[in-house]
Amino acid sequence: MTYEGLRLKILAIRRIGLANLRKRKLNKSNFTIISNNCWGGEVYESYNLIKQSPTIGLFFMASDYIKFISNIHSYLESDMVFIDPMTSKYLDLLKNDKFYGTYPVAKLNDIEIFFMHYTSKEQVIKKWNRRIKRINWDHILYKFNDQNGCTEEDIQNFEMLPLKHKICFTVNEDYEKYSSVIKIHSPKRHNFIHASYEPFGNNKAVDINKLINDL
Repeated sequence: MTYEGLRLKILAIRRIGLANLRKRKLNKSNFTIISNNCWGGEVYESYNLIKQSPTIGLFFMASDYIKFISNIHSYLESDMVFIDPMTSKYLDLLKNDKFYGTYPVAKLNDIEIFFMHYTSKEQVIKKWNRRIKRINWDHILYKFNDQNGCTEEDIQNFEMLPLKHKICFTVNEDYEKYSSVIKIHSPKRHNFIHASYEPFGNNKAVDINKLINDL
């Protein structure tokens, strides 16, 4: 097991074990997180809440996520088409991951979604459609980070989107000039934020409880 994998397992114990206590700090239980990776699902778990978003257990490449949230209603109404992972336009960036090719990959029009925590196409379709119906458009948070090929242009595009509630996590101090960006303390060797360093609950860098309460 990698160090990152070990961190994720240890954090899962704390995240889930204290979920009901943490839940008392929220003023609402019905809210949606549209995330570029698995963070949204982990936040719901951290409060012992059902998952109220289709962006659970998956990831987008950075530029595709920006496209997705820029026209989210249109993309959510699009038919999902599964593709051979070896034909992905991002193959060169992902092929060295030993798990790549073991999970479903699908397209919504011109973007690709990588369902890394799913085992079948049927599971993807069932959960995707069920969770779309749970979206609360009145209380919604858009979350981005500097993973998956993210460039400063992607950060700028995220910053410019007219979204009331949005946040972006980074390890890059050069991105702190953007109002939606929060720098998270991580090892200096990290060029982007790793999943185990993304915050939940009341973190030193950002209070996720308050972020949700303000939606």
